[in-house]
Amino acid sequence: MTMVRQYPPQPPSQLPSTPGPYNTIAPAPSHASLLRNAAHPDARSLARHALPQQYAHPLSRHSSYGSPTSESGRTAKPAEHMLRRKTPNGILAAAYDGTSVEKNGQPHATKHILLPVTAESNIPYGLKQELPLRSPAVNNGLGLGSNQQSPSSEWSASRYFETGSGLTGQQLPQIDSMLNQVPPLQPLLPWQMYGHPFCGPMSPPFQTPLGPTVSNDQGPFGPYWHDGTYIPYRPAAMRDPRFLHHHSQNWSHAHNNAFISYPYNNSIPTISQFQQNTIHLDHAQGVYNHRQRPSVDLSLYPPQQGNFALDYQNPSLLMQHPPGFLHSGQSTPVLQSIPITPLDEYGPQSPNGQSREKVFAWAHAVYVDLLKYLQATRKSHSHNAHGRTHHRPHIYPKPPKQPGATFSTSFVSGMPSLGRRVSYPVPNQHVSSDSSPRRPQLPHSRSLSVWDSSKQSWQDVPLQHQMLPPIPGMEPPRTLRRMSGSVANANLNQGVPPSMTAASALEAITKHCEESKWSWIDGMLLGGCLAYALGDYQKAQDWYKYILTLDKDHVEAISNLAATMLALQQKRDAESYWRRAVKLRPSYFEAVEHLIGLLCGDHRAREAVQVIEEVERQLRFASKADALRSLEVESERAASILSESSVSEASDRPVFEFEGEDEPVFKDLDELPGSDQPGFGSSGYAIAGCDNGRVLALVHAKGNMLYGLGDNAGAARAFENAVLIGAGPHTNGIDGLIKRILAVVGYDGSERSPGGRHVPPSSDPVLLRPEAATRTAQLCFPSHGQLPGLRYVSGEGLSLKAAISTTSNSLLSLAKIFQDGMATNTPKVTGHQSSYGVREILALYYLSLSLQPSPSTANNVGILLASVQQSAPSKAMPVSQAVSQCQFPGLVPGSGVALALAYYYYGLQLDRTHAHLYTNLGSLLKDIGQLDAAINMYHRAVECDQNFDIALANLANAVKDKGRISDAIFFYRKAVKASPDFAEAVCGLANALNSVCGWAGRGGIAEEGGSRDRWHVNENGMLLDARMPGASSSGWIHKVVKLVEKQLADGEDWGRGIMDDQFLQQIIRPFTMNSTSSQDVKAKEDSMKSALVKWKGEKWEGARIVRLVERAIRWMTWQWYQDRYVTGKQRPPGAYKRPQLPAALTVPAAPTVLPFHTFTCPMSAKQIRLISQRNGLRISCSTLRVPWLPSTVYHPPAPPRPYLKVGYVSSDFNNHPLAHLMQSVFGLHNPARVRAYCYATTASDGSEHRKQIERESPVFYDASSWSAEQLVNQIINDGIHVLVNLNGYTRGARNEVFAARAAPIQMAFMGFAGTLGAEWCDYLLADDTAVPPDTLRQWRRNIDLEDALVDNNSGGTDETWIYGENIVFCRDTFFCCDHRQSAPDSQGRQPIWEEEQQRRWAMRKEIFPNLSDNAIILGNFNQLYKIEPTTFRTWLRILQKIPNAVLWLLRFPDLGETNLKQTALLWAGAEVASRIMFTDVAQKHQHISRARVCDLFLDTPECNAHTTAADVLWSGTPLLTLPRYKYKMCSRMAASILKGALPKSPAGVQAAKELIASNDDEYEATAVQLARNCTYNGHRATGRLSELRRMLYESRWTSPLFDTKRWVRDLEEAYEIAWRKWEMGEGGDIWLKHHELLRAP
Repeated sequence: MTMVRQYPPQPPSQLPSTPGPYNTIAPAPSHASLLRNAAHPDARSLARHALPQQYAHPLSRHSSYGSPTSESGRTAKPAEHMLRRKTPNGILAAAYDGTSVEKNGQPHATKHILLPVTAESNIPYGLKQELPLRSPAVNNGLGLGSNQQSPSSEWSASRYFETGSGLTGQQLPQIDSMLNQVPPLQPLLPWQMYGHPFCGPMSPPFQTPLGPTVSNDQGPFGPYWHDGTYIPYRPAAMRDPRFLHHHSQNWSHAHNNAFISYPYNNSIPTISQFQQNTIHLDHAQGVYNHRQRPSVDLSLYPPQQGNFALDYQNPSLLMQHPPGFLHSGQSTPVLQSIPITPLDEYGPQSPNGQSREKVFAWAHAVYVDLLKYLQATRKSHSHNAHGRTHHRPHIYPKPPKQPGATFSTSFVSGMPSLGRRVSYPVPNQHVSSDSSPRRPQLPHSRSLSVWDSSKQSWQDVPLQHQMLPPIPGMEPPRTLRRMSGSVANANLNQGVPPSMTAASALEAITKHCEESKWSWIDGMLLGGCLAYALGDYQKAQDWYKYILTLDKDHVEAISNLAATMLALQQKRDAESYWRRAVKLRPSYFEAVEHLIGLLCGDHRAREAVQVIEEVERQLRFASKADALRSLEVESERAASILSESSVSEASDRPVFEFEGEDEPVFKDLDELPGSDQPGFGSSGYAIAGCDNGRVLALVHAKGNMLYGLGDNAGAARAFENAVLIGAGPHTNGIDGLIKRILAVVGYDGSERSPGGRHVPPSSDPVLLRPEAATRTAQLCFPSHGQLPGLRYVSGEGLSLKAAISTTSNSLLSLAKIFQDGMATNTPKVTGHQSSYGVREILALYYLSLSLQPSPSTANNVGILLASVQQSAPSKAMPVSQAVSQCQFPGLVPGSGVALALAYYYYGLQLDRTHAHLYTNLGSLLKDIGQLDAAINMYHRAVECDQNFDIALANLANAVKDKGRISDAIFFYRKAVKASPDFAEAVCGLANALNSVCGWAGRGGIAEEGGSRDRWHVNENGMLLDARMPGASSSGWIHKVVKLVEKQLADGEDWGRGIMDDQFLQQIIRPFTMNSTSSQDVKAKEDSMKSALVKWKGEKWEGARIVRLVERAIRWMTWQWYQDRYVTGKQRPPGAYKRPQLPAALTVPAAPTVLPFHTFTCPMSAKQIRLISQRNGLRISCSTLRVPWLPSTVYHPPAPPRPYLKVGYVSSDFNNHPLAHLMQSVFGLHNPARVRAYCYATTASDGSEHRKQIERESPVFYDASSWSAEQLVNQIINDGIHVLVNLNGYTRGARNEVFAARAAPIQMAFMGFAGTLGAEWCDYLLADDTAVPPDTLRQWRRNIDLEDALVDNNSGGTDETWIYGENIVFCRDTFFCCDHRQSAPDSQGRQPIWEEEQQRRWAMRKEIFPNLSDNAIILGNFNQLYKIEPTTFRTWLRILQKIPNAVLWLLRFPDLGETNLKQTALLWAGAEVASRIMFTDVAQKHQHISRARVCDLFLDTPECNAHTTAADVLWSGTPLLTLPRYKYKMCSRMAASILKGALPKSPAGVQAAKELIASNDDEYEATAVQLARNCTYNGHRATGRLSELRRMLYESRWTSPLFDTKRWVRDLEEAYEIAWRKWEMGEGGDIWLKHHELLRAP
């Protein structure tokens, strides 16, 4: 289970739609709940559906490592992925992202799926995409087919807020920002729908520009909605929402099309990109006798065939606008003395037309209606009557404000009307563009019509929306009353389209401009807007430029001119003008936003950030400490329990610093221009309080972009700033806010519980149920939870809601950075990692959730809580209704896991189609043993999104655990199809196919001359020889190996640059405890520092740091033992303080292929070793950071008097092969030498094996329900000297117990056939057959810190070694087999050889009654995953050469039988294939008994038979094996076992030489020779095989393999030698044959 990357394509839609902008858009999903983000050209069809709760779409951030695109057109898969569990049936831990974080700027998630910042839906997933994003509700959002690359990898302006970077083809990562978490919009109030008098306070703004995340328009951006939607820019002369079209209750906003890419530089969209109205003008001349402007190629303005806006020139098309087009009425606010009247009353020749003011107001209204007309017809039709396509611009100028207007409504909270006050006027002087002013530049003051107190954007509502339909329960559109009292219908002249009226209005405006001798600036601004809307961009440009001849610093004209230039494809000029506008007036947010979009569209996101930072610098003034305190006091007072607002605007004003010519000059707030506006400066910027939401959105946008650029620390600072703008300034910034939250939800040291009990202070997280968490804001900001920083933002409409939503999402984004910071080591976030843990992060999430209930937040909180083991008490909070959820056995109410489930259920109550919540819930259910329930959740996730690769992979793993391998392969294939480079799916599919021998397309590894993988399989299932000239690696096995190669290479950089002085000081501290002279100590310290300085900044730094810490812990435990029991030296416990990992070093990523999977994957020694090392490091880092570890190292046990205490930790003390092999061991220990302590980490299955172990072990614990802390503490309390790991990297392992260093000596054997590569494993038990000495690392001491400096365990030039642990080399085989005590035929009288032959023949006839008497039975009883193509080809060749031979295999699993028979038919023909026989897997006792029927057991060279080999040899059947690899113990164990089963005689040595082949050819030749020479005469066989069988049968009572007592004695000797060496501080390997055998007394 993994982090969610981008979404795969969705199922085809049932809704009719036209081709998308690239002719590849998939239809939108038909399910209503999926439509909110669907890319669909018909907004009206979408608007029919109620807007559901929206949410962000999960991401799985992956590495940023560059990689070429794959053949499929997708970028290559990232390097690091999940740490899964072991065995071929291992599972995929739910979104436990092991993605490489070594080189990228992105943190990875901690567990399950962390939701991302934005909702990108179809960015091909690749290495260059650190955080590929997907949405469960979006079908192929970019409009691309599932296997197609985006037609343009250019940056898209509209993509800027969606991705933080503007990339379309290769997206930079994002954070969980806007997250689409806005609640459904409320019906508009009547006053929001109709006109207001002018020159009063603004009506409550419809929306506030919030975080940049999603856009559905080309071109530069306007304000952002709280759900991330971008509003397209209309060049502005005035910010006034009254001139906008308003939403209906079931509105369909730009986010409905939010995933269509509209890059500035991309190809021209197809007609379906913007469906136009049918009105079309096919005239060459415009209405003003200007030739029509040429077609515009820029994607922002698609090419026009005729000017759609000049439709009034085509009488035949005049009435083709939609019926009831203006039915919603005139929404333009006008002077009470200026009614909205038909053309004949206000036309140029009318009496009213002679009044410039009346004409201005009328023309203004006409312009607004024209825009509404264009908006309503935008998607009505995609073609005109002649089939021509219309394209219209997506930005329109903002008209100048009507003079003399006043509002009849009061401003929010009873504040006085601000009238026409601008933000702050500026002296009439020009600022040189090439000089940096010493004083902060103030905005231009010329056009007072532009800025109103609410700073609501002109383009707050996108033109894509329909006209407002009737809403039940709301007043119908009203008519407006004229001065005379008569009623004028708001529909204007039903027979005249607005475009014709607008042409007349422009003519009238032109007349008055001429009369003013072209000095009427407001008239020219409005005229430019009208000309622009009518499509005459040249005229608009000319008028705006003329305004600039009168006032060269007219900001509104400059900004509108920029937009016009953009329409004319003069993008560089547009940028220049917007930069000029921003420089003149940094507070002119429209120009800022549009400049940002333009820069991002040109791949200049860094410059966009610089623009925002410059605006911040200009508007934010550094203040002295008293000014900061003033701001903090204002915030704290606003949040005071005693008073909701106790701020005195007279006394608590902040002070801002202005830079004078010589030194900073601090001025009182009253001296700043515009400071008399309510809340001025409360945001920390020199803007009115009503604009706080606007600057909040801008800062949040910067955070998104910085995150997208990989600057996580910068993004965190931006989000912190955004949070503090909304929540109000706090002492110590975000720390103060966190403390405030924790103070209201938990207890501090001075508080008592309601019962009067003292609550001790705690650093553990405070756990709240979802319904309690939603009250956090009310508790933090009483009495209604109003955010102090937003108290001046209008509370009517959506502006306040939008600002609150942005604050919530900034909290969410910040919390996610901190959460990821706990699981990543990148220096870019190290500034936050040392001080923020689960406790603080949860506090931020709680506040975010309380401000805006969100499935995304619930998801992230659930992820965090699932890992919480200890918590601090929370205050009681009354809640109305608790979230209902299922109860599961063993689940502790109130625990982290229980609350994680509660949050997942809570999130699903908010959105029943949240695929990622279902997936994470399934993962958690699987973790607590509810596999069936987990499968159900995965199915529901897939129902929400049939191509959700994460859910599909999780579902595949879960059904595989249920034994449904065929279903697992089906779901894996679907996951790979949805995301071809999804490593978890690729590796899962590879393992599943390998387990059933489905080799078609497997390919192979051709490196090293094919020595690791000789025979490859192509897509047709045919063999290819890797030794042929030109052979190359290919297929899915090659894909897996290359993926791991990349992951391992990336891992070398893990922890680079993390080492700091604090670490250096604590790591050399153990030297001071040494009893040597001070000079020696100083020399050692200097040597250590010198070596560590060389390591700093180099590869392997992280791995070396961890090993040093673990080595220091081990050494200090030894020193404590020496002080207490040897020298008697007294030291305080603090002297043995536990060394700590650097705060910035976090858990490393684990390769996708687990150590167990390397058994059957053709990898090199270095690759296998590094995989184990990386897993060991991951376990070490995770364990060394757990809160329950004591501050000191664990105290050592007392000396072993009289016996050593040996602990055995295993999950396999049940009916498991390990128990079959070792069940007698624990009771066979000599009590004078060893006392066995068994710690069973799984519950009893009631088997005889479990009962025997429980009965015979001196001490047995059922630790199945114990936490790691409990288990470690019990081991410490038991005084264990040697702790044995019987799992290794296998299912159920509790390796964290060993990583905690619970015993002085720790060994591993029997459970895992390979290196653990971990510092927490001191010894492996082996022999020189299983582990050749030349595969050991050269440095063998492994005792003190100096050893770790020189052993080249990490790095170095020698790549052939694999074992860094010390080895206990046994005299005979290291393998333990208890068959002499427990085998079915081990009791009673043993048959003589003749009787054994008769018994064997009878069983052969019983199993194979139709088999001829002369048939030779070759067999293999391993699981089929151990068979690979090279071995199977050899077996088929043996069958071809021995016509009377058959091959006996097991249905292990069933599906493998079909695949192997088909392969045999393809490779060897029908006759050979017919001689392969399958039987079912038998019970253990039957399995051992019937093994004697086989004449020769053909071992699997890639991964040998282990327990099965011992079973076969006990039955007397000869075993032919091939130790194919020197460096793979799993490939050499059968040889070791065979040697142990043969007698210690020359005949036994000769037999071993015959049965242990040196290569594949010898293996084949030996099998053929032995089989040909074997003949039957009745039940008696003759030949070498018969001789070998008799030797094995008669030796089993004397051979070392089955002599468990001998094995235990050797083991006890090894324990004693290891303990003596530890006491003396000696290291090195242990060779038992070099020590005199110590006999028990």
